[in-house]
Amino acid sequence: MSTVGRNEPCPCGSGKKYKKCCEKENGVNIDAMINQELDVLQAQLYDFIATAQDPKMEEAYHEYLKKMDLMKADPDIYEMAFVSWYGSTQKDEKGVRLIDRFIDKSVGTVTRPQTAAVLESWRNLRVTAGTVEKVDDSTLHVEEVITGEKLVVKERFGNLEESSFFLALLLPNGDKHLPFAQYFIYPSIENAAMELVKIRFEQGEFKNLQDYLADQYMMLADVGFVLYSAEKKKSGKKAAVDSEGTEIETPAEQEAPIEGVEIWKMPEYNEAITALKTFLTEKGEDKAESDLLVSVLEKYFYTERPTIRNPKIYSGALVDMAKNIDEISIRHVQKELAEYFDVSANSISRRSKQIWESYQDTVYELLKK
Repeated sequence: MSTVGRNEPCPCGSGKKYKKCCEKENGVNIDAMINQELDVLQAQLYDFIATAQDPKMEEAYHEYLKKMDLMKADPDIYEMAFVSWYGSTQKDEKGVRLIDRFIDKSVGTVTRPQTAAVLESWRNLRVTAGTVEKVDDSTLHVEEVITGEKLVVKERFGNLEESSFFLALLLPNGDKHLPFAQYFIYPSIENAAMELVKIRFEQGEFKNLQDYLADQYMMLADVGFVLYSAEKKKSGKKAAVDSEGTEIETPAEQEAPIEGVEIWKMPEYNEAITALKTFLTEKGEDKAESDLLVSVLEKYFYTERPTIRNPKIYSGALVDMAKNIDEISIRHVQKELAEYFDVSANSISRRSKQIWESYQDTVYELLKK
């Protein structure tokens, strides 16, 4: 608790003496008062984003929901994760995020300077993924993947396991951070999850870790459940934990058995594979030849783990690549593929050449089987 002399400057930042400012509030803990105000502002921020009349956000909501393997089983968790992520990371045509609009609108109404300063700092929201190193009553100590930075997150987390995987949107609060809305803590998968983040970042086209995590946050949240569900099915460990500190029961008991899930398959990989299968089926292509192309694409994803933004480029690229294989009859021109998959012919051509140069040996190995 902060202790202040009556004639000292008030710690709220008003410039007045303490006795003429916050002492009249019965000597309450100034830090506690500021924290209460920040809690209210967080709730207001979330509501501001959730009620924004933004057609692009509505469209993105449904597009991302389609890509969720497991998180779509719990609409409440998905909605809170999506709303907080979209509003704090996605920019409109003017390069402005909803969080910036909220701060612009609200900062002038905040009377306590310290609170206003923290609110302004929220423009520097941080997306993080890392390992939980230590937990106490009110803080979580996290070592961030790749950067190795140590972060202190203020929240009452309850009884959690150390060495869990932590994924969150963090609002600055001095030298600490506050988790914004929905965050994720997955026990028992930290090694697999950290390795997956490293591989996908290194093979992606992002300038820095923040850009990568901001772009891939929703996908990583969902694959965390895939990894965790597989681990839970295998070991019977307790459930992951949501932002309320309660256990999240992942859909491990659904009809499809989790234990056989191929955890390397990110949602966008599945989308590319499904689109490829759909095209080949609609065109009436030979099943064995179609299976060959699908197997090559799966092998490519499994080995390379690329970070991809438009999965259908890869679908079209595999069909285009077939022209190099004399042993099969699948032939489609790039213009047709570009129109069907709604991507550019140049994108298909570049990706097709790249995959063929790296995987033609794999093609011929599969042809022998």
